[in-house]
Amino acid sequence: MVFGFGKRRPDKSFKQRVTEFWQWYPQVAERFFQTIERGQCESLAKEVGDFMDRTLPGLAWVFGPGEQGGHSFTVSGEGVVAKQLLAEYWPSRATELPHWTFYASRQPCSPEDLKAISIRLGEHESVDAEHFLIQPKVNADAQLIDIIAWHPAWESITEDDQHQILFLLLDEALGEFGTETWLGDIKVEPFTAGQGTVTLAALPDKIQQINNYYRWKKLPPLRAYSVYELKEQTDTARGDTLVGSTCISEVVSEFLHNEGKLEEDPLQGTGAEFAYLAIDSSVFPDGKQADVRGKIEDAVGGALAKRESGRTLGGAFGLRQSYIDLLFFDGSNSRQVVETALEGLQLRGKSQVLSFV
Repeated sequence: MVFGFGKRRPDKSFKQRVTEFWQWYPQVAERFFQTIERGQCESLAKEVGDFMDRTLPGLAWVFGPGEQGGHSFTVSGEGVVAKQLLAEYWPSRATELPHWTFYASRQPCSPEDLKAISIRLGEHESVDAEHFLIQPKVNADAQLIDIIAWHPAWESITEDDQHQILFLLLDEALGEFGTETWLGDIKVEPFTAGQGTVTLAALPDKIQQINNYYRWKKLPPLRAYSVYELKEQTDTARGDTLVGSTCISEVVSEFLHNEGKLEEDPLQGTGAEFAYLAIDSSVFPDGKQADVRGKIEDAVGGALAKRESGRTLGGAFGLRQSYIDLLFFDGSNSRQVVETALEGLQLRGKSQVLSFV
C-alpha cells in the first residue's frame, strides 16, 4: 500500500476538483494497474501525491486491494467528519474502470490478510493480529462492545506505543469507521484468556455474531445526527436556537459557543463550504413547524443533489428563525441552486443563505 495526504490550495470549487480527478484517473488507470501488478506501487507515490496535492487538498489517499483480484484507490477524510463528507462525495461521480474499485473510507482487511498483519515499533518485538487477545463485553444499552486488549509483546512497550499499535490494528481489522461504530470502552491491560476471548484477527467475526444476535441498527457515521439544545439564547448569529440536530456537531457547537464565529474554516482550501439557511419564523405555522421545515429541507436538498452541488446536514429551530445546515460543493453555483429553490417555495425576502465562516 502507498499512503499520502493532500495539502491545501484555495482555488476552484470542490466539484470542479472532483471533475478534474475523474478526467485524469481513466488516463492513468491501466498504467497504474500494471505498475502495481509488477510490485512497483511505491514508484507511483510522487506522481499521485503531486496530483492529489493540487486537486483534492486536505484528503488522504491510499492504494489497496480491490474486488475480484483488482486494486482499489481510496480517498479519505481520516475520520474527520468535515473532510469525510468531501470524501463521500468524491466516488459519487466515479467513472467505472476495469480492475479498479473506489472507496470513500479505508476498508477492513480480508480475514486472510488480517491474520498475516504485524506491526513493529523501533526495536520492539512485532505485534501480530493472530496472537493479539481481545476480551469483548457487550454493552447492550449503548449498542456497543467494550474490549480489553493485550499482546504478550507489550510487556516491554510504553503505554503510548501500545495504544498506537492497537488503533492501527483495529483500523485494519474493522475499517476506518469500524472502531467508532462498534467499540465502546477500550482498555489496554493484561488479562487471563478465558471463555469468550478472541484474537484480534477473529474480532470482526465476533462482532458480526453479536450483531446477528442483537440486531442493532447502525447508521453510517455521516448519516448519524446529534441532537443539541441551547439553554440560554443570545443576540448573536443563531444565538436564538432552542433545539436542533446535525451531523456536523463540532462545527455547529463551535459556531454557537463562539458567538457566530469559527476560529478556523474546517474546509479551507478544499473549494467546499459550510453554510446555513436562516428562515424567518413567520413562515412556520404553530404546530406545523417540523413539517414545514422538513418540506423546505427536502426541496433544498433535492435541488442540490440533482445538480451534484451539495447536501443538507441537519438544522435547528430558534425563537426568531429556523435553520438548515448545508454543505456546498460548487461555490456560487451551489448558492444559486438554493436561491432558485427558495424562490420556488416563495421564500424570497424571508430567508438568507449565510456562511459559517
